[in-house]
Amino acid sequence: MSMDDNGGWNAGPADTSTETTADGDSTTEHVGFLERLWQSITGILIGLALVAATVWGIFWNEGRAIGTTRALNEGAGVTVTVPATRVDPANEGKLVHVSGDLRSNGTLADADFGISSTAVRLVRKVEMYQWKEEQRTETRSNAGGSQTRTTTYEYSRVWSDRPIDSSRFRRRDGQENPAMPVTGRSQTAPNATLGAFRAESRVIGLFGSGSEQKLEVTDAQLTAFQRRLGAQARLNDGGVYVGYDAASPVIGDIRITYTLLPEGAATVVARQVGQGFGPYQASNGREVFLGEMGAKSAQELYKHAHEANNILTWILRAVALLVMWIGFNLILRPFVVLADVIPLLGSAMAAGAGIVALALTLVVALPTFAIAWFWHRPVLSIVLIVAGLAGAYGLKLLGERRRAAAPRPAVAPTPTGLGGQQAWPPQAAAPQGWQQQQAPAPQGWGQPAPQQPSGFLNVPQGLRPGQQ
Repeated sequence: MSMDDNGGWNAGPADTSTETTADGDSTTEHVGFLERLWQSITGILIGLALVAATVWGIFWNEGRAIGTTRALNEGAGVTVTVPATRVDPANEGKLVHVSGDLRSNGTLADADFGISSTAVRLVRKVEMYQWKEEQRTETRSNAGGSQTRTTTYEYSRVWSDRPIDSSRFRRRDGQENPAMPVTGRSQTAPNATLGAFRAESRVIGLFGSGSEQKLEVTDAQLTAFQRRLGAQARLNDGGVYVGYDAASPVIGDIRITYTLLPEGAATVVARQVGQGFGPYQASNGREVFLGEMGAKSAQELYKHAHEANNILTWILRAVALLVMWIGFNLILRPFVVLADVIPLLGSAMAAGAGIVALALTLVVALPTFAIAWFWHRPVLSIVLIVAGLAGAYGLKLLGERRRAAAPRPAVAPTPTGLGGQQAWPPQAAAPQGWQQQQAPAPQGWGQPAPQQPSGFLNVPQGLRPGQQ
């Protein structure tokens, strides 16, 4: 089935054309209405899977956050501060806080280039200037529901510490990356100690890259690089640059830098295991295993661990909301495709679908967060609910008391005439200093009769049946 030279309803293979430019390739693909509709219907299953996975992820994240908090609180209550100068067997299996000197007890060396230093950890970072492929897709809706998708493949030059496989590029002519002659590596002191305790690699791993310092390569050490990488190797900014000009790099240029974790004061909160340390398992199964460079108290380490847990929790919450929004967008996609028969209507429908997806995300995600909290913290959730209801009831009572205590304006009585209606003529307030006079009533009218009780029919007594 076709329409307008495959412009709308074709369900066969998409038409594809390729255009090569100086910066990359541009591929144009024509997708028919039925093919788009089938793709959107298939996307419903993916969207449902994303929403279900997000609901599970919210429960998992809240449980992880609460479990980590409970483990840290439990650990803070049983932590024992011990001196680093002696390993006491009586503390075996206990959660101990140790602050002392971190020593490598040896020299770490990069055998490839003869770089050595007295450090706890030595890291060699290697970057190569390489081609990188990036693709960008633009879509244009056509009358009848078809769509034209133009994908542009662009190629840029970047520094990367990992080899980029150029054989997977769409266009390989002129964008080939050479093999990296050397890669990065990291090594840890095998005999490191923290005071009298052994500091194995998993303990040293607690001290992140933020505690590392730069190790500069000297002129005497440059010879090994030139012997391995050629005469183009030269010193540059404390490291080694392999290429003709560091200010104008070309594909294949390499730069090598070193960092190290120095010896010095360090602090660990962990379970004492023999002569070393290991993770402490709390009653809920979560592990407590903390470490930072510098002499710090146990309270500082626990505080930083709580902060890191909160940051991770909020990041995962934001990711969950984004993934759920994408899932609902996929579920609503068929409506957008159907409306896209008229491109202008399709654009409006796409914007509306995004808003509806956001509303559905909030409607589903927020109660899921609440249920997850209630599931993992039922007592605290009940207390919060009761406190919220009590606060709302208190605000209601306060509002009613204020309305009851507010003064009410006095209402002047309205003059009434015949049948309880307003007397004629209405009396207007006279200016100050003037004597107010009453206007004469029309002929045949007497004085206003006394006010009678109002009823459904306010008939004067003189006009009632049976009376003269």
